[in-house]
Amino acid sequence: MNRYLFFAFVYFFIPAGAFAQAPFNTADSVNINRINARVLVHGDMFWNPELGVAACEFPQGSGKHINFACALWMSGYDNSGQLHVAAQTYRQTGNDYWPGPLTSDTLTYANSQNWANIWKVNNSDIQTFLGLTTHTTINTPQSILTWPGKGNINAAGNGGVPLTIANGMAPFVDLNGNGIYEPLLGEYPDIKGDQALWWVFSDNGPSHTSSKGKPFGVEIHAMAYAYNRGTLIDNVIYFDYNIINRSPNTYNNTRIGLWDDIDLGWYYDDYIGFDSSHRMGIQYNGNNNDGGGGGSPVNSYGTHVPMVGMTMIVLPGDSGTTYVPAGSFVYYSNDASIIGGAALDTQDNYSLRGKSWNGTSIANYMPATNHCRDHDTNQFYCFTGDPSDAGQCSECVLNNNPGDRRFILASNDFSLNSGNSRHIVIALVTTNPDTLNGCPGASFDNIKTVADTAWANYYNPPSQTAVKNISINNSISIYPNPAFNELYIVNSNSTGDEYIAIYNSLGQKINLPVTKNNTGDIIDVSSLPPALYYIVYRKDNVQKTAKFIKE
Repeated sequence: MNRYLFFAFVYFFIPAGAFAQAPFNTADSVNINRINARVLVHGDMFWNPELGVAACEFPQGSGKHINFACALWMSGYDNSGQLHVAAQTYRQTGNDYWPGPLTSDTLTYANSQNWANIWKVNNSDIQTFLGLTTHTTINTPQSILTWPGKGNINAAGNGGVPLTIANGMAPFVDLNGNGIYEPLLGEYPDIKGDQALWWVFSDNGPSHTSSKGKPFGVEIHAMAYAYNRGTLIDNVIYFDYNIINRSPNTYNNTRIGLWDDIDLGWYYDDYIGFDSSHRMGIQYNGNNNDGGGGGSPVNSYGTHVPMVGMTMIVLPGDSGTTYVPAGSFVYYSNDASIIGGAALDTQDNYSLRGKSWNGTSIANYMPATNHCRDHDTNQFYCFTGDPSDAGQCSECVLNNNPGDRRFILASNDFSLNSGNSRHIVIALVTTNPDTLNGCPGASFDNIKTVADTAWANYYNPPSQTAVKNISINNSISIYPNPAFNELYIVNSNSTGDEYIAIYNSLGQKINLPVTKNNTGDIIDVSSLPPALYYIVYRKDNVQKTAKFIKE
């Protein structure tokens, strides 16, 4: 049975005209380590909405998946007390997020289409790039050449459409410190991990129909990244979000969270749990044979099942080594009950605050033994106990009926002022498939170990040995500017091999005579036509790049 049939049915019976403008299915995958996880330009991830199937494969190449669909949710109140919500789900009722940055607090469909792109860079691409002695539009990898860094004249979006990047967008290594991304001068994307995907989406685009609420007017810069090191870090993917308030409003009691329909292998035999120490929602199998009760479908893990979690590593309110607790962790049913899936902005808001549809605690609608209060934070979370401990509150110990679990993991309240930003980091973590990850016999020890690995490597990243350590040397002087007949390079460090290159505005290298004197180099520029040029000077692992005008 296709797990998506129910949602496909809902989608096709939406009244005509509800979708005046179609969403974009542009997607790419973080696939450098043991996980192959899909992300989409609307901010949702782990699935293929065109086919209605999971797209978060683990182990890579197995055909089995550890997640089905996930998206970022937000809710908060402006100073007049009006509720604002952004909450994406399966797109059957529309989209709250659209690809692209906000211009004057809005995003048109045409501009969104241009930005419906995901830029993907491997560190190996950067290594190859830095090994080049010259950089042209021909030999520079497209992922580096078209990177949407500020001012990049080669920036390109969906279908190769040229983009004008007036404001700060994707991060880059700015070798000459002028704030402009210039890959032909040797500058390159500033990525995390061994592979990174970067994209931008906003909640005030062509429509805001998933939650049916008022948009915030936020712009979200996202980077998904991963490492491939042959260790447990290969079981982790990071999602790094910078959320910028482009609206004139200040938002209070704001919450940000994850809506996640994990679906661990066969979707109908799962349990959920919560680990407060890692602010982590966990999904594990409700029995020791994934899919056994569903006819052993081809996407099931059988008797060797992984355990999967989503852990919030950075949240508003964190300070140094002090981390605020998660605001809430709840699950809901795939039905229209009081603890069913939300359908309105008010219900999405309640879900982010640990409440049912009518605004009261979800604990009121569950048997007393089926919910928990965390002993460390005294906050309500669903199923905080380790299933290996018979004295703790877990679905395994309570012997609940396994099923199709979805959860919402949220931050505590924070303020988001106009023009300000908030930084959020979340990681997908998974254990290796094992016979001890289902109930009975399940323990959270291994998933906590992977979460520890994710946290440790975020705050102390492993060295990126693939990238040369090229740094700026401000002791190098290049003058005069404008230049007439000669251009001088004065370098206080006279040892080491030198590399000098001149480029025109098209990125074409120009060979010019170079002589030396006691203080440095003299370049004969007398043959150059009057125009703007670029010079790259490199000695060993230090570099100076500059623009100059030939008069």
